[in-house]
Amino acid sequence: MPERNYADAGTQLPLGVRDDRKGIRAMTNDEIRGMTLEKNKARQPKILVFACKWCGLIGADGAGRKKLELPVDFRVIPVECAGFVEPDAIIRALASGIDGVVVMGCHIGGCRFNNANHQAIKRLELLKELLDATGIGKERLMISFGTAHEDHQFADIIKDYFRKISGSIRLEPWVESYVPKR
Repeated sequence: MPERNYADAGTQLPLGVRDDRKGIRAMTNDEIRGMTLEKNKARQPKILVFACKWCGLIGADGAGRKKLELPVDFRVIPVECAGFVEPDAIIRALASGIDGVVVMGCHIGGCRFNNANHQAIKRLELLKELLDATGIGKERLMISFGTAHEDHQFADIIKDYFRKISGSIRLEPWVESYVPKR
């Protein structure tokens, strides 16, 4: 996937992810769907990771540099803060064929944006309850706030979640027609 250089954001963001200083709110349905095309061929769970660039992304970079063993079917999207990941982006990703979403943020109390990770936990835990109540399943969303900035811990979190989701979900999109139109 082509990348754009967002020099002021200090990171490379995949095409379709806009750094509006609030994370990924502007990601469109077609761009999320485009990320799921390879999954249909592989028949393995596709995992999308929203990683805070101050914590989770550091672990992802370290795991890649050290060539740690990781599942092949996951993608990391860097975000300024895990607190900026909107629930509608998670729902659109799941509706488009992503099998599991991981949101990784800083230690509680260690967020550069004051209490953004506290707010994220409340919002994402509520989303997990809604996913469970609607039959989609709360296991489709994993929340990790803490030590994912270390490469081995990042790799362990991803491998454990991949194993968990491999045994608990069907490998096709649930209701693709649910994706809200913008």
